[in-house]
Amino acid sequence: MEEFDFDYFLILEPRQDDDKDHDLIPALTPDDDTASLPFRYKAIPFGSKPLVFVNGFKERQARLKQTSIRIPPPILFEGANPVVHTPIRDKLLQFNIPNLEIQPAIFIDDWDKWHEDYWYLTFTEEFDCWSRKRSDYERGHGIDLGGGEVLRTIHELRLDNDKLRKVPLEERLLFQLGGATDAFVLAHTSIAHLFDGHGKSGAQVLSLQDYPDKW
Repeated sequence: MEEFDFDYFLILEPRQDDDKDHDLIPALTPDDDTASLPFRYKAIPFGSKPLVFVNGFKERQARLKQTSIRIPPPILFEGANPVVHTPIRDKLLQFNIPNLEIQPAIFIDDWDKWHEDYWYLTFTEEFDCWSRKRSDYERGHGIDLGGGEVLRTIHELRLDNDKLRKVPLEERLLFQLGGATDAFVLAHTSIAHLFDGHGKSGAQVLSLQDYPDKW
């Protein structure tokens, strides 16, 4: 591995074992009104109502006689995108991270309780900075989005040092990876601790060399 592989951490939704007898962290899905908005890649108009999410696994968990945790953690996920509590949002705002819109969000849990202290992290642009030479990825046709953009499934992620050197650190502290079917969120080592609650934050902060073996 080369220099930048050690500088970044993946911010991931933890895997959960359905076979174990414990309450599960909810996986967010938008309600009908939110689903009609392009919230994943642009800011909703100022003054709009907050984004609203529910537990996408509620019906499945009911069939399996499982339940969600009563008190959701400070970080939840809608796909690859973190949804964070206000203290994390406030710290992120201090860095003026480019291409990041932090949007008000509400999570309605399985008991219809509203949790309003959440913020959705929307990345308005992705940063395609993974190495095609050093990463292990599916070499097939991929998903062709047109215009020369193709998404690949990455099995072992390594970064393109030449691309990262050209971008000032303050412009790449936190970003969403482009060119990949899994739009990973990566945090520089200087701010990765904001997402790491030693197993209690609701996120798994994983070094590149530990992905995917320890995920």
